[in-house]
Amino acid sequence: MKNVFRIHRRLEPGQYHLAEVFADIRTYGILPAIFADAEEIDGVMAHTKVFVVDRPHEMFVDNDDASITIGLTHLRRASDEFLYLDIIHELCHVKQHLQGRNLYDRSKAYVDRETEIEAYQVTVQEARRIGLNDDAISSYLRVSWITPEEHKRLARRLDVTESIPEGDLQPVK
Repeated sequence: MKNVFRIHRRLEPGQYHLAEVFADIRTYGILPAIFADAEEIDGVMAHTKVFVVDRPHEMFVDNDDASITIGLTHLRRASDEFLYLDIIHELCHVKQHLQGRNLYDRSKAYVDRETEIEAYQVTVQEARRIGLNDDAISSYLRVSWITPEEHKRLARRLDVTESIPEGDLQPVK
């Protein structure tokens, strides 16, 4: 299944509205699963700022104002599916921010934070709905700021399995 998401990839660094980056965001069927109602969705669409920055970031939500930052290279090079999943993940964090939750609880590892687990649960469910297999989802979960062990822990917690390439199989002793 090839998904077509309308993403404006040629934006220059600056501030934008969500729909200026993700043109068809209002059609995303997952939004009612994230937000309480149409009024909340309208508020998020109207008030969430998106910053495109020329820095080595992927995508994240600011804990102070729930603005979303997207790294320029990530916007230009990531697959449509991964950018779509990223914005869904970050919109979960916007919702959590609206609930007054701390998105960056440093007392726990990234992969153990309740806010991350909740956002990844929604994202993994949506990844499966759009046709990604567990290998692709596992690849999506592999981010630079977690260790291989943390990646495995996160994938296990989200019930994502990955096939092991033949070259990685170890002989039984």
